[in-house]
Amino acid sequence: MGSETTHIAGADAPFDIVWDDTGVAHVYATTVADAYRGMGYAAASERLWQIHLSCAYANSEAAALLGERFVPQDAIQSACNVDGKRTGLVPSDGDWIADAYLEGMNSYVRALDAPPPEFVHAGTEPREFTRADVAARYRFTSWFQHKSWTEKMMLGRLMATHSVRQFRGQVLHFSREDAAQISLHGEALRNIDPAPLSLAYPINVPPALSGSNNWAIRGELSASGKPMLATDPHQPHTIPNTFFYVHLHAGDWDAFGAAFPGVPYFMMGYTRDIAWGLTTGFVDSYDVYMEHIHSNRARTADGWEDLTTRSLRIATKGGGETTVDVDFTRHGPLLESLMNGLGRGRSRGSQQTALRWALADVPTSAGALARLPLAKTTEEFGNFLFEDDVCPLVNNIIAVDSSNNLERFMATTLPARSGVTGSVPLTGWNAAHDFPLSRAADLKVEKNPARGYTHTANNDTMGETGPYTIHNFPTSSARADRIAEVLDAGSTGGFTSDDFAAMQLDLTDLRARHTVPHVLSLLEGSEDADVALARELLAAWDYRADAAAAAPCLYYPFLDRFPTLKFVRRVLEDEVLTLLPGGAPGLNLSDIAHYTDPNGAWANHREVLVDVVRATMAEVVQRVRSSLGAPSEWQWGALHQVNFWHTLRKHDTWSHMQAGPDPQGGGPTTLGMAMHMGPGPGR
Repeated sequence: MGSETTHIAGADAPFDIVWDDTGVAHVYATTVADAYRGMGYAAASERLWQIHLSCAYANSEAAALLGERFVPQDAIQSACNVDGKRTGLVPSDGDWIADAYLEGMNSYVRALDAPPPEFVHAGTEPREFTRADVAARYRFTSWFQHKSWTEKMMLGRLMATHSVRQFRGQVLHFSREDAAQISLHGEALRNIDPAPLSLAYPINVPPALSGSNNWAIRGELSASGKPMLATDPHQPHTIPNTFFYVHLHAGDWDAFGAAFPGVPYFMMGYTRDIAWGLTTGFVDSYDVYMEHIHSNRARTADGWEDLTTRSLRIATKGGGETTVDVDFTRHGPLLESLMNGLGRGRSRGSQQTALRWALADVPTSAGALARLPLAKTTEEFGNFLFEDDVCPLVNNIIAVDSSNNLERFMATTLPARSGVTGSVPLTGWNAAHDFPLSRAADLKVEKNPARGYTHTANNDTMGETGPYTIHNFPTSSARADRIAEVLDAGSTGGFTSDDFAAMQLDLTDLRARHTVPHVLSLLEGSEDADVALARELLAAWDYRADAAAAAPCLYYPFLDRFPTLKFVRRVLEDEVLTLLPGGAPGLNLSDIAHYTDPNGAWANHREVLVDVVRATMAEVVQRVRSSLGAPSEWQWGALHQVNFWHTLRKHDTWSHMQAGPDPQGGGPTTLGMAMHMGPGPGR
């Protein structure tokens, strides 16, 4: 165990920072402000480059730090005011916490004798941080987690080109008014330019969708008679870790939790009074508008309105600058104009698409979220989540308190849509589509439910119960359904912490339980020996993604190879479908049951589906055999492994910072969630 005593200008009194043998920092102070000063100092001392890099992303300054290839990323974020520079900061009751935290971070920066090696490698210098950095980090988190606008553009194009019926199953909520948008804009949607999809993920192919589990019970369901909460954010294994774990102590106040390095916000944590956890909400906070453009004017419900042109100045590494001219309607930047400004556009025409992000015109604060660990009750916690009805997140959050209260919140700001769900592009000159923003009262969605528990796992948590649609493109409900299945079954004597730990490690895959019978029906009757082997292994599977099991070696790589997407491409002969995995990952088209429905839109193409599924499965069997040998040797853990590494491991300074591979059970739809990255299977 190591310890460090430090002096920070502005501190109320001396305080200590102690790192335990697991690397967790403990701050012992006499005031809460000093505890946050220690948290900032400890975070900077461990994660300064991570903080610096994250701020560059959030402030639309990645190109200045990392090079010109980041100009498109900076440009779209600047156009949508992700950094908040156009709207500025608003004061917050939590600013004193943000200021204390910043004092701790900046004290460490000022005390540096020389730049750390990551800064030397990048050719840059450490700098001090401000409230604007903290606010921008929150806004960037909201922007980055679920870019549903790409799904809307592609869904609109596919429905207009083929039929609403064929693609209705790719979106959770869809109304008559949505269908009317497809009819109204049919030609424009059929010709919509998919090139702007590259702006959503301009540098890297988006990672396979990860997720998180979160549930809580009231005291009547627990062995102790006290409420219990479990949360697992399922972040990728990285060096450094996504989160910074810290314990703060001041007088009779203790807080422990996980924060993003560089911000004084505990995403998950607990105090003596309250505990909370979260999952990514897959909140739909974007709208795409079809705009009628004529002579640098946009059509509105009241006539024609001049476009606004803004020159975005993007600094680039080495002191250069790129200027990107972008046209705006009242809804936001025209994506075609942005692409032209980047030199990637085509003829713009009279029908263009504007992007509205819910926070684009909303100022936010640095103190938002900082007071959460000071809450005494779940009600107070919920009040701290929102400032003037605004929350700069896109999360489901569950909290329990020592008085046995349990509450669930949609911690976000999004359009309060009516009529349309917003799942496809909307008419820009219809005033009914200029939606107000959500209110906090609408987003405090559940308190002390009669069943005694609540849960989220990146699923549709609202169904049709909310005042407007919140989740249009969530992930599979399999993990959430498994949580409910286990909690509904109960535990003799009530649930314990051991029960909750076992649940988080649970390997039963309810999506597989739903999907495999449909796969078996498509494989049945094949004379191909490899297909027959696959059918035998899958038919005997208990749907547990155990590291020692053979069937997962086929099931998960089979889904990874997008057999249903191949099928749809074969039937429709539409090359735009090739863009979906990378450009609109929420439209994964992966539910095989959707395509096997004898009364569904795809029933007439069953022979093509059979052919594609069998060919894909035969290929997977061959590749697994090539990697693992005879089927008697097949084990999921031999194929599905985890590595830990620093992103700069190819350089000598960081070459030792890697470990693994280690066998792993689980899959993307098990509570014990794990997924391999890359095309799979094989090494």
